[in-house]
Amino acid sequence: MADRNSYKIPPAMGPNTVYETWKNEIAVWRLVTDLEKKRQALAVTLSLTGQARAKALEIDVAELNKDTGMDTLIHALDSLFKKETVDLAYEAYSKFDSFRKSDTMTMSDFIIEYEHRYNQCKRYEMVLPDAILSFKLLDSSNLSQKERQLALTAATDLKFDAMKSALKRIFNDGQGKMDEGATSGITVKQESAYMTRKVDYNKQKPSQGWPPKFNRGTAGSSRGTNPIDKFGRRTKCAICQSIFHWAKDCPHRSDPAPVKLTEGPCDNTPEENCNLTLFTKEHKTDNEIFMTESFGCAVLDTACTRTVCGKKW
Repeated sequence: MADRNSYKIPPAMGPNTVYETWKNEIAVWRLVTDLEKKRQALAVTLSLTGQARAKALEIDVAELNKDTGMDTLIHALDSLFKKETVDLAYEAYSKFDSFRKSDTMTMSDFIIEYEHRYNQCKRYEMVLPDAILSFKLLDSSNLSQKERQLALTAATDLKFDAMKSALKRIFNDGQGKMDEGATSGITVKQESAYMTRKVDYNKQKPSQGWPPKFNRGTAGSSRGTNPIDKFGRRTKCAICQSIFHWAKDCPHRSDPAPVKLTEGPCDNTPEENCNLTLFTKEHKTDNEIFMTESFGCAVLDTACTRTVCGKKW
């Protein structure tokens, strides 16, 4: 705890001290000091330097040594240092508008200083909407385009508190750089991909064994037809267009087929259309593959035996 005797020494006004700030410090000091009211102006006069001290010494000592001496001293200093309200408002706005985060400043320190300068503007009834205040905070934070997009994604809404929270969560390594461990509610998953392909086999050579022939009695094919899709059409094999099985059970799935990738129709050569199905696990069971490929369709359980429905069902 500070020594009570220190309260007898008034706050000093240095060359870089803001006059309005010093006046507020003097007002606080007058509430805690043990000096008599008529001696307070004398103590403050002795603590001044430069032009402020010269202006105070122009006042008669008898006037300073009164209970109203501080009011007389402050009035004299106001004539020297106090600026017009418009000038003070513009100065507060300029400091707020030109403030940018430096490379050596932490994100937390930057936000604290940003709020301090904005509060100075609010003293002169300059209040910004919450969304604009949050966007200006983002623009002043000295971030790259990618980092700004990440902060906008992490912010829950267009509120100043939400933007502050997002910046602190992401850039909390001490220099305002993105923390590698910060998730910000965004997760990136590595997924395995299974590809089924649909090829136009209308122009395949007869020597290649096309069109394919199907034996419904073989173990590799099901005896029933494929289910109806959500558009009311019978689903087909993506490889041979059969309605009796899907690509995962196609007996021709291992046959090589040329793949040609083009950006537009350049000639009459058949093109291969690829249907991609993404899974989030390395190995999918047959049931999981079935559920993925039949998304948007209905499965009707007729309670038939597997000799009617097929072994794979």
